Amino acid sequence: MSAQYNITINQSSDFIRSFQVKKNNVILDISGYTFTGRIKNSFHATGHTSFTTSIVDAAAGTFTLALTPVQTAALEPGTNVYDVNMLDTASVTTRVLQGNAVAKQGVTP
Repeated sequence: MSAQYNITINQSSDFIRSFQVKKNNVILDISGYTFTGRIKNSFHATGHTSFTTSIVDAAAGTFTLALTPVQTAALEPGTNVYDVNMLDTASVTTRVLQGNAVAKQGVTP
């Protein structure tokens, strides 16, 4: 069920992105679900940055991932990896999203 989706994150800026969960091409009601996600420099890195997650519209299956400017500034420039897990009401964890997270440096801090 995991979707592959690459994201671009501008360092020192807010990052917020919405996603919709579908199962077999049908929108999933995510009422009562929780989401967790992390970015790492590589799969083997020990450090990570955690996304703040929130459900936007449970019936429409939409949730957001967010990072603060402080968090984005601390990301390693270049290609990182990330994933997002979903915990449903039956306590089943599923990876719903994964991909590369490209952190782009800016000129203005």
